[in-house]
Amino acid sequence: MKKTAIVFFIFLLVFTGCSSGGEKALDRLPGDYSLEDAKKDGCVTFEDIDITSGQQRWDDFVKTVESGEPASVRLAYYYTIGDPARLDPEYYEEMKDQYPALYIKDLNYDGKRYVIEGFEDDQMISQEYQYLIKFEGEPGSPYASFSKYIYYVLLNDDSVMTWEEIERGMLSSQSGASIPHKVVYSDFIFN
Repeated sequence: MKKTAIVFFIFLLVFTGCSSGGEKALDRLPGDYSLEDAKKDGCVTFEDIDITSGQQRWDDFVKTVESGEPASVRLAYYYTIGDPARLDPEYYEEMKDQYPALYIKDLNYDGKRYVIEGFEDDQMISQEYQYLIKFEGEPGSPYASFSKYIYYVLLNDDSVMTWEEIERGMLSSQSGASIPHKVVYSDFIFN
């Protein structure tokens, strides 16, 4: 019995998404929760859509869900406005006070479906998907600053075979061409 309790405790530490002895509910995170807090808590962290912390935690989550076992992981998405010199001055002035922005999401798998939830504009948003699919490849544009990408995408359609299919749907002006999806992980390899 003691061994079972120890294994369960280790499971909680590994798969709660934060390693601080159990995570707080999303609605109980302090208003000043920061990027540094997310990293310290062991969240899988993305800065301007590229993973910067928590790779092992993500790998453990993927390994667990691939075996069909329930798992959870906390994700932190941090966005900056980027280089002001590369932006239209009017746009920069309009948007600068909205950055940096940090969004914390919980991704849960119950053995059958994925649920991702988090606050956006002070409202809890919860989305459900059936599949977590990995896409790897090279950018379609010769002007891309990276040489390879890795995405994990939540979908309800497992017939989607390539990231390009999703991109075409996003760029299409045809009604219904878009493929409902949610990118939950992105890693860019730079040369």
